[in-house]
Amino acid sequence: MSPPTTGGPETVIHVAERSQRSDGAFVTRVSFGDATEFEVVLTDPAEPGDEERFAWYFEEHLRFPFLDRDLAEDAEQRLRAYGERLFGQVFTGEAMTHYRALARRGFDGCRLQVQGSAAFHRLHWEALCDPALRVPSVLRLPVTRRVDLPSVGFELPPPPSTLNILVVTARPNGPADVGYRTISRPLMDGLRRAERPVVVDLVRPGTWPALQRHLRWKTKLHGSGHYQVIHFDVHGAVTDFAELTRSRTADRYTFSGYTFASAPTAFAGQRAFLFFETAQDGRAEAVPAQDVADLLAEHRVPVAVLNACQSAKEPVSEASLAQRLVAAGVPVAIGMAYSVTVSAAQLAMPLLYAALTQGDDLVDAVQAARRSLFDAKGRQAYFDQQLDLEDWVLPVFFHQRDVRLALAEMSVEQENRFLEYEARVRDEPRPEYGFIGRDLDVLAIERRLLIHDDRNVLLVRGMVGAGKTTLLRHLGWWWQRTGLVEMVFWFSYESRAWTVDEIVESIAADLLGRAERYRWEELTTTARTERIVRLLRARRYLLVLDNVESVTATPAAIPHALAEADRHRLADFLGALPGGRTLVLVGSREDERWLAARTFGDNTYLLPGLDEQAASVLVEAVLNRHGGAHHLRDQTQRQALEELRGLLGGYPLPLTVVLPTMATHSPTQVLADLRQGIPDADPYGLISTAIAYSHGKLDPATQHALLLLAPFTGSIPVTMLGAYRGRLDTDEAVRALGPVDLDAAVAEAVRVGLATPHPRHPRWVQILPVLPYFLRTRLREHPGVEAATRQAHYRLYTVLAGKIHGMLVATRPSLRRSGELRAEIDYANLRGALSHGLATGQPVQQIVWAMEEYLDQNKQQESRRHLLDLVLAARRDAVGELRRDLSTVHYLIGGLAHGQRRYADAREHYRQALAILGEFDDEKESARIVHHLGMVAQSERRFDQAERHFRAALAGFLRFDPASAGFSYHHLGMLAHERGHLDQANEHLQAALGSFLAGHNRHKAGYAHHGLGIVAQEQGRHTEAADHYRQALEILQAYQDSHGAANTRYQLGTLAQTRDRLDESVGHYREALVAFRAVADHKGIADTYYQLGTVAQRQQRYDQAESHYEQALTGYQEIHDRISLADTHYRLGTLAQQRGRPGAEECYRTALRLYHEAGHPAGVTATTHRLAQLALEQPSAEGTETAPTSGAEPNG
Repeated sequence: MSPPTTGGPETVIHVAERSQRSDGAFVTRVSFGDATEFEVVLTDPAEPGDEERFAWYFEEHLRFPFLDRDLAEDAEQRLRAYGERLFGQVFTGEAMTHYRALARRGFDGCRLQVQGSAAFHRLHWEALCDPALRVPSVLRLPVTRRVDLPSVGFELPPPPSTLNILVVTARPNGPADVGYRTISRPLMDGLRRAERPVVVDLVRPGTWPALQRHLRWKTKLHGSGHYQVIHFDVHGAVTDFAELTRSRTADRYTFSGYTFASAPTAFAGQRAFLFFETAQDGRAEAVPAQDVADLLAEHRVPVAVLNACQSAKEPVSEASLAQRLVAAGVPVAIGMAYSVTVSAAQLAMPLLYAALTQGDDLVDAVQAARRSLFDAKGRQAYFDQQLDLEDWVLPVFFHQRDVRLALAEMSVEQENRFLEYEARVRDEPRPEYGFIGRDLDVLAIERRLLIHDDRNVLLVRGMVGAGKTTLLRHLGWWWQRTGLVEMVFWFSYESRAWTVDEIVESIAADLLGRAERYRWEELTTTARTERIVRLLRARRYLLVLDNVESVTATPAAIPHALAEADRHRLADFLGALPGGRTLVLVGSREDERWLAARTFGDNTYLLPGLDEQAASVLVEAVLNRHGGAHHLRDQTQRQALEELRGLLGGYPLPLTVVLPTMATHSPTQVLADLRQGIPDADPYGLISTAIAYSHGKLDPATQHALLLLAPFTGSIPVTMLGAYRGRLDTDEAVRALGPVDLDAAVAEAVRVGLATPHPRHPRWVQILPVLPYFLRTRLREHPGVEAATRQAHYRLYTVLAGKIHGMLVATRPSLRRSGELRAEIDYANLRGALSHGLATGQPVQQIVWAMEEYLDQNKQQESRRHLLDLVLAARRDAVGELRRDLSTVHYLIGGLAHGQRRYADAREHYRQALAILGEFDDEKESARIVHHLGMVAQSERRFDQAERHFRAALAGFLRFDPASAGFSYHHLGMLAHERGHLDQANEHLQAALGSFLAGHNRHKAGYAHHGLGIVAQEQGRHTEAADHYRQALEILQAYQDSHGAANTRYQLGTLAQTRDRLDESVGHYREALVAFRAVADHKGIADTYYQLGTVAQRQQRYDQAESHYEQALTGYQEIHDRISLADTHYRLGTLAQQRGRPGAEECYRTALRLYHEAGHPAGVTATTHRLAQLALEQPSAEGTETAPTSGAEPNG
């Protein structure tokens, strides 16, 4: 086997520390390949603030990508200036002459090697910048580092015949962590183009003991030095003890975040750590750098690559993790100076390994990775934003000794063995639309199998169409491809009824050589089985038994069942494998109790449908394949598609069967067909066939009972089945079916894989998404029973809807959370009951209240609008009692229109609701609507009208609903505040607080505290204001009211700003902005950008201030907020005036026009004064001008 390619003789520029002076400067030798050397004195090139700005840029900027662009640009400029100053100190005088000579040769075969102490390595050598080059110097002149060592470390192992790479992936935070195979999958995909023979193994599970065991096992088999490269795809940090023990929230964008299973041992100063998984889900183990270094040295691993955050960051008190590794004898360590983004690692790491497998040396491979970061700077940041980062500077390459990764020539036997292995694992099993998602499932299954040695048998249980077989086939390929198992043995009971003898015969054919096979065939049946059991226990294979639900079926139903004696033998065979090294996966729709006690016990993984993101990818793939992608561009059809995806639960089978019909049918039509059980939704009968497989295992009485459950969609509330049955018993068609046991039917559905215990509620079951469709197609043959079940379901959910709504608006946080969960679980059932009520002309008021409140609380405004439009269209011509439904929907549409600032529409809907309630003399509900008319008038700044409405509503509440009086007091208070009557505002808000507390409505008391804080702030009572805000924030957060809490965060920002605590105010505004963006509150977003602009302006960050004001303008234009638009133009005018730039007059005149149009005299006065100032050419010196008062500033 040929050695890696090289580019000819190498020229190394050595930059070596000789000593460090008392003033911190470094006496440094700069030498060139021809032994010419020069002495220079280097000082830290960092200017004040540089290190803090770099840390912010690489560690924090990603979290708020839409803010602080000026600081990001400043960081980038500082980085270049730092590099230029460092370059100027290193290459000066004659050293520059020699450097330029190398530059004229294009730096071919050159690299710069830095050698010195930890303090010397704290300098950012990768930032070196030659002003004469158009790109950073490191892209033309590779930078490597060396550590002063008394010895050379361990002896390098002889070249192996394959390039052996070990990947350690740890995701201690599970679902909240970086995607499990974010790095390893693209890395493996890239190796398909490798020229040299490469073997990649992954350590599973990602624990520290598992890594230790794996290396010891490989050393035992092959001797030390088996792996040339180890890659740590884990979290890392350089930190002190206090910071280490403060858990960091995990995220999916950087390799940071940890919570520990046990407290780390205390230490002084700062240390470097890697974080591994533990047996506890969501808990990490912090392993010190020295321990990692010692392990790699023990097993003579010459190259360590770490995409862990801060793995090459040099702390003040000791060496970085990468430096620790080379100090312990590892010849090469590649780490990261700061936090590396996931998207950067995804981009760079596969290129690094691709270069190695093509025969490039390590220097060239690192250069390829670094260059990719420079060429494509876009990184995935928070809030689905893209951010450009100059993170090409982050990789740090410690190159202690020359490691060529040469390979020895393979013997014929070795080549045969390698190529046969490659042939087995080359082709990934490819479903029709590709293998999509499932990383969380892969991680969970691996942990269940591998964390404990005696739990190596696992039942993977899932309903029809969940994708069990697809996942199991993928796992078999992936585990063999990445070295977890040597071979995979697959037995599916869908194709035949495998007996133990047949299984053992098949395994023996693969494991035993010809001579062994002859000898084995001479053994007794028991001895032959035991021989295979011993092999399976001793070696790491994968044994998969799929579709095991067939084993217990009656032969008449499914032809691949086993007789009872054969089942006992199979249980005995599998029962001998727990505690051995072979992994066993059993795939089934059922719980397989006959097998559990001897094999997997309680070790079961319930396979869900695809997660939302993966399901969306599959939906788009199917639509693109079958010509239905145009539906994604139609708002109505796209919403129907979203509803359809939710209805089908992300289950691959129904998605891939139903969605192709959209080549000729619209999503709304297909959705209706599924709900009604019309066969067009399943044109080839694939869904019916798949369900019939399990349905056929049920006895006729259970099948009849299941028919009665046809109206339920998504879930069934098991505890309410008695009430449901009671509503059915009055119907003659149902009684004609004879005795039915609904509870037993549900239990049987669970047993055969048509339902499963609900993962989020113990008293509900989750049903197969397409089971209702299957049942409804059969129920169409019994129209009397169909009508009875739909009516009983409607009546049941009319009652449940009232209870759900009561919980959603409860004053206790726990009840509200329960209500939200119930509404989420039962939303499809509520939707079905609503459709039936509308179609049959029955009241739906309770159902609409519950659904609308749930959608409103979850900020699903488009779905909310669609729901209300649907009900309004159906009830527009209602008569009699059904007009109450019409009143309700007018009231709710009024609230939606008000929230969208469509005030005329809101007012009209409220008036129609009020007129209808007048027909019923309903004064209690009328008071509520009058209150909302007051809110609309207040938003329109018709303050006199608003006050009349609020006082009229207050009178009604005090008479009919005293607990609601607090709402009117609250709005009277905020109205008085807007009018500048602060004492009156305080009085009303105190009354509101008292009313809410008396009614045990602590949630709304939080809003009263918020209002009292605003009044206290404007009266200069800042300590009291802060106290009210803190109480409001505590209450609103306890109720998980993120939007209300965001408003309070915003007010805390304005208070801090008033008190000249600008950094504190920015912190509050950032938190508020995140929450406002999460719920698409355009007013809140715009107000926050406006305030951030005022802070930036005071800090003289003028470009950033202008950017924030421009973003505020965009938001205000979207919501047609004239006064706020005027405020922002006014501010832009002050900014231009302050900077002495043109445009100030235009901004002021725009503001003046808007203030006139909005009828805002204070704004008119202030702006006129500004224009006069401008005319006299007397701009304010410090920009401390007073903006328009009261409503001319955003109120948050």
